[in-house]
Amino acid sequence: MKKQINTNITPISAPAVVISVGEGEKANLITLAWVGRVVSNPPVMSISIRPSRHSYSLIEELSEFVINIPFSEQMREMDYCGTRTGKKTNKWEDLNLTKHDSTKVKVPMVKEFPINIECKVINRIEHGTHVIYFGEVLAVNVDEELLKKNRLDPEMQDQIAYVNGKYYSLNKNPLNTHGFSNKE
Repeated sequence: MKKQINTNITPISAPAVVISVGEGEKANLITLAWVGRVVSNPPVMSISIRPSRHSYSLIEELSEFVINIPFSEQMREMDYCGTRTGKKTNKWEDLNLTKHDSTKVKVPMVKEFPINIECKVINRIEHGTHVIYFGEVLAVNVDEELLKKNRLDPEMQDQIAYVNGKYYSLNKNPLNTHGFSNKE
């Protein structure tokens, strides 16, 4: 028997990532779980931010953002960026994170995080408590050791998932490959 639960509880795992917004001394970091792939061609990602957050004004000003993907060994930094406001603290300095020049946007990427996705806002929608930003992916930067034959090696991934208020590691063996059912 199925039972209905609170609709505010997200039963789908979401990536726990750190978004960088703003440039120069104003650059800030915010942890988000409301992040996802929307379209593959052209590649578009979405992020959702509450207007009450400090990062909201920075993304509104520049219309660019970088999705920085931490691995489980960077969980403290990821959580820290989501539990402090950039109005009162410099998260870059507090965490000894390095602002690294992005290749296509003015917003810096987090050098220490193994994957960085540079995005330019192409649309925004105000809905409920959040503003949803759609960002066209202009560049994907990946630490070389995560590549196998110039492709991202999924077995090297140790990304963090957010489910119902808790963080989980995705460092598991794959269940199978896409299209395996066609071989049955």
